Amino acid sequence: MIPLLDTARRYPDGVALISGTGNAGTGNALETLTWGALANEARRMAGALRQDGVSPESVVAVHLAGTRDQVVLLHAIWLCGAVCAPLNLRLSDAELIAQITHLRPLLTVVDEMRSYHASAISTDQGSDTTDRNPSHTSSAKDFRRLPLASLQKRARGIDPAAVEIHEPADDDICSILFTSGTVGRLKAVPHSWANHRASAAASAANLGEEPLDVWQCAIPLYHIGGLAILLRSLFTGMAVRLHARFDPDEVLTALRHDGVTITSLVPTMLHRLMERDAMFRASALPALRAILLGGASAHRALWDEALRRGLPVLGTYGLTESCSQVVTGSPATISEDAYTAGRPLQGVEIEIRDAQDRPLASGKQGEILLRGPMLTRVYLHMTSEAASEDGWFRTGDIGHLDARGCLVVAARREDLIISGGENVVPQEIEDVLLRHDAVEDAAVVGLPDEEWGERVAAALVLRGDVRIDDIVAACRSALAGYKVPRSWHVIESLPRTASGKLRRAEVRARLVREENDQRTTPMYR
Repeated sequence: MIPLLDTARRYPDGVALISGTGNAGTGNALETLTWGALANEARRMAGALRQDGVSPESVVAVHLAGTRDQVVLLHAIWLCGAVCAPLNLRLSDAELIAQITHLRPLLTVVDEMRSYHASAISTDQGSDTTDRNPSHTSSAKDFRRLPLASLQKRARGIDPAAVEIHEPADDDICSILFTSGTVGRLKAVPHSWANHRASAAASAANLGEEPLDVWQCAIPLYHIGGLAILLRSLFTGMAVRLHARFDPDEVLTALRHDGVTITSLVPTMLHRLMERDAMFRASALPALRAILLGGASAHRALWDEALRRGLPVLGTYGLTESCSQVVTGSPATISEDAYTAGRPLQGVEIEIRDAQDRPLASGKQGEILLRGPMLTRVYLHMTSEAASEDGWFRTGDIGHLDARGCLVVAARREDLIISGGENVVPQEIEDVLLRHDAVEDAAVVGLPDEEWGERVAAALVLRGDVRIDDIVAACRSALAGYKVPRSWHVIESLPRTASGKLRRAEVRARLVREENDQRTTPMYR
């Protein structure tokens, strides 16, 4: 079975993709693509890719903005039986070169409107089919950059019915994504068609997804949270309302006028939407039945405000290695599942283990381990496996299962602060800080300390003028003494990934630099 052709056969006139910035609210026209039209466009594009030597198992890197053109290209890559590898648009030249070198793609499809430093990726718009996918490569210059416009021009003259297409096997690789948390050695995660299919089936079993649903996607397609939405739509036949980037006004307008029933947000996005519009509430959005909130820890104050507005927020937890969500709240128990990531999805097993790898009882905090059919077993070009022989994947995250079986994620193990022998969870302190009216954003990290091993430090984004003494007092009234930050830094903004995750390592590095700089003194020590 070829997924795109099967879905197009079942729902030829069903809407597959809604994109653009127009809608009924603005009077501008949206771009709408049916499954039948998407299949035809993708087949033409697949024909053009075939001319460039793309065949089953070829890796095609994609460095494009999240638009209808990228969606068509991804489906075309899959029709060729090839592997798509979407690349982060925010990468530096050095990072881009490193990732392309690690991937060893046949070619990299790019947007001519984007700035590419010619030294990063070589340009070749020809269509000869010589081998450009050497098994041993040391430089991204060895790989070919192909402008999307070149493919589109050739695709227009191709008969879609004449294009040879490939039926994927369950074990065939569908996509490769780099983990957003990668530090040091690159980790590229290959996902099989079976991984994506199991993930989509588990999500549908929990949310009750159907062809009439419209899933809003304002998360980049180079992030697993975005790409997974596209794959879920492929298997269920539902529409995707795609945004090229997260713009609060555009997202809010789409929620009101474009029939969105499900949306995926990271906490930063939800915060901005609620801050932007006091009428962003359940009563004003009758079609919206689920907001999946994941990608980063959601602070308690954010949950409180979402519940006050009656928003159908469902916590969710997943990783690049698990094709996105593996734990999600249930639409039937929204209020009961609040402040948690929800329960394991269909086919997912969870264990919480201590430092000696022993399973822990409910309520006991330890490392989160996962097992299920959507989890990858290996990393690209790495000898070490992602999962153990018996299928358990060590997430490196710390949490516990509550009495109802819901997962509560405390922190990444690498984010834990050990101060004077005490474990300090940054999110607990950040929750207190964010409840203060003067605090717009906050990050808590551990800094090296001769006496305590690590010292708790806070970086704050403030609203207007405020006395730090007031914030310190609020912490002292709500937290144990060893949890109260000893160093305080006021900054303009906190660094985050495109998916909204806090770049905690960057915050830590900045605060270390500031405290080592004799000209900069933290506000309190």
